[in-house]
Amino acid sequence: MSKLVIISHTRHYYSQNREIVGWEPTIREINYLSKIFDSIYHVAPLYSGKAHQANASYNKNITYFPIKPTGGDGILKKLGIIFFMPFNLWYIIKVINKSDYIHFRAPTNLGLYVLPLLLLYKNKKKWIKYAGNWSEINPPISYRFQRWWLRKNILKSKVTINGNWKKQQSHLLSFENPCITDSEFQSANLSSTKKDFSKKLNLCFVGRLEPAKGALILFELINSLADVAWIGEIFIVGDGPSKTIFEKNINKKLNLTGWISREQLVAIYEKCHIILLPSYASEGFPKVIAEAASFGCVPLVCNQSSISQYVSNNISGILLDDLNYSNIASILLELSNNRSKIINLSNQIKSLGKLFTFSRYLRRIESEIINA
Repeated sequence: MSKLVIISHTRHYYSQNREIVGWEPTIREINYLSKIFDSIYHVAPLYSGKAHQANASYNKNITYFPIKPTGGDGILKKLGIIFFMPFNLWYIIKVINKSDYIHFRAPTNLGLYVLPLLLLYKNKKKWIKYAGNWSEINPPISYRFQRWWLRKNILKSKVTINGNWKKQQSHLLSFENPCITDSEFQSANLSSTKKDFSKKLNLCFVGRLEPAKGALILFELINSLADVAWIGEIFIVGDGPSKTIFEKNINKKLNLTGWISREQLVAIYEKCHIILLPSYASEGFPKVIAEAASFGCVPLVCNQSSISQYVSNNISGILLDDLNYSNIASILLELSNNRSKIINLSNQIKSLGKLFTFSRYLRRIESEIINA
């Protein structure tokens, strides 16, 4: 019986019917991992807030173990990392002792004490996922420590990272984070062939509504567009501190959806022609790029981390070096006036999702980590 313990900072909540739920993209990935492990234990923080529609529940052979949420803005919240560390460590050790394999998801404040803890488990096979920007020049101190630790291979374990980089050591595996099934990919590609680019264009943003993710840039962009006759609808999918700005300045073409279910998100991808991600936050590779691309949505996305390794500028999308809203507005207007270009971009990007299927991910986990 193979037993895997996953340690992460994924937020969990109680649903209205008192079921434990967590961030759907992560829970979905873990549910698929349960196909190659007999049992999975997930150790992650439990929050007191309300669950939303972008949360999901676990498969039956997955057991959730709650720990105290720590970290955040302000000195008191940062001190909470130290205050709750004994309790969280006790819980983590308890669950590790039940498992055969250990999977830790970094970077997170938990990494400051979980990575050193894992040195004690030399006889258990381990792999670490570094989900952030591996090439970030000035990461936060805690992230820098964790990246240094993983780069030095102190744990003697495999580390999965976003993108391929110069002088990349053999224990660092370039891995695509899965987000779509084979059948979903085929269905999305079929949907893309029915998309009409000759009429009004629909735009979408999917992510947390905060300045670093480009929310304020989007707001300025929407308000600055003088000619909007070519735009059908603009979907803003997500929630966060910047949502109130959009609510106060509502635009007739703007749809603020909040967090929504996967089924609802698929319906938006089917409608949209362009996905906008003008983020200046530290990105690894946003899964939503691959998801939307499968539906033929042309990405207008920030040019950072490994994104340019998947999106070729003016070939399969538009890479934004200049995130000024006026620059993005001019690019959008150019695409509106050149429908043949946007069709070509859509046709080129829609195969991207093949790299992000769960089946491919599981094959690679088995061959390159478990059986390596």
